[in-house]
Amino acid sequence: MVRFNMETIVNKDNLERNIGLYSWFKVLTKRVFLPLITIQLVNIGKVSVGDLAIIASVSVIVQIVLQLPTGYIADKWGNRIAILIGSFLMMLSPLFYIFMPNFLGGLFAAVFNFGGYTFLSGAVEAFIHDTLIALNKEGDYSKVMGKAQSYGLIGNIVLISVVPATYAINHNLPFFLGFIAQLIMFAIALKFTFPIEKFEKHTVNPIEAIKTIVTVQTVALFIFAGLMAGVMDQAPQYRELLFQDIGIKVEYFGFLLAIGSVFGAIMGWYIHLFDKISQNKFYLIDMLFISGCLCLIGLSRNQIVVVLGFALFAAYSRVRLIIVQAKLLSNLQHVYKATLLSALSIFTSLGDIVAVTILASNIHIYQYTKGYLLFGLEVLFVGLVMWIIMWRISKLPVR
Repeated sequence: MVRFNMETIVNKDNLERNIGLYSWFKVLTKRVFLPLITIQLVNIGKVSVGDLAIIASVSVIVQIVLQLPTGYIADKWGNRIAILIGSFLMMLSPLFYIFMPNFLGGLFAAVFNFGGYTFLSGAVEAFIHDTLIALNKEGDYSKVMGKAQSYGLIGNIVLISVVPATYAINHNLPFFLGFIAQLIMFAIALKFTFPIEKFEKHTVNPIEAIKTIVTVQTVALFIFAGLMAGVMDQAPQYRELLFQDIGIKVEYFGFLLAIGSVFGAIMGWYIHLFDKISQNKFYLIDMLFISGCLCLIGLSRNQIVVVLGFALFAAYSRVRLIIVQAKLLSNLQHVYKATLLSALSIFTSLGDIVAVTILASNIHIYQYTKGYLLFGLEVLFVGLVMWIIMWRISKLPVR
């Protein structure tokens, strides 16, 4: 078994500062212009709903291709390099919505954003986990991350409320402000204090490390968790178009999304309570909540009901990954954490493709409201079947 040792030559206060910096870093990885992407591409670039689905699908393919290589880079050459590369690529993404607000520009913007995110995915979480190990707080991962997310969402509430409102001044202004925000994100990455990692000379290949956890149980879990994560990622894909369809003005989009951040900040303080719930019970609750929100969104065209459904959905999406990672990390070795978390992200990317394809098809046939209702019912049925399979497999002896 490969052992992992860590020594730190940095001040404890500097490591503690990582947690606070992470809150702001996490906020700025979120695209503060997110509510306006589809509006900019559809209204300015005349991009069709089908083209939006193509952009989403290509972005997912990029993530699938890059997940393991970028995870390996983080583990082989250090989380710092991966985080800096990812931050730089994401910083460039908003510029395409300004200078190329068409299908090709939207495609490039998505590739840069999600390509950059693959460098961050796994590396950032591994970096914070390593920081907590150095501080002797490994068991507090979900608690620390939840609270950091809550504090960070306060900044997100302000940005997501103010930035989209500038669309009324100039349709490019929100994207310029998004570029500034992600420039600051890159600057924060330069401020992180990284613990010194030391490995024994004969460390295993990342692929071999993955093989040690690839069992029937983990594959079943990854498929289920990946599908649910894909639904979480892609369900908001047509949110703003649904808002427009039911008569909500564009100027209010940022404020409405900020409501989800408020709920998410509250959830962040209590997300660690899920540590006490077994993995199978958590994923059942997880699936029921996700499908329930989607059904609520599609039940009527009442603006309050639709906004409430998306607010609850958005709030949960802010904190869900924390508890999923906490449950996974508690069962993983401390070697090649970024690569292993990236392996899970591959299943998430596959879930993205499935989710956006089904949702786009539903909306094309049944329009927005009925399309979301049908999507929620499909998630409920398929999710329940998959959860039963996962639950049954978890009872089998590990081989």
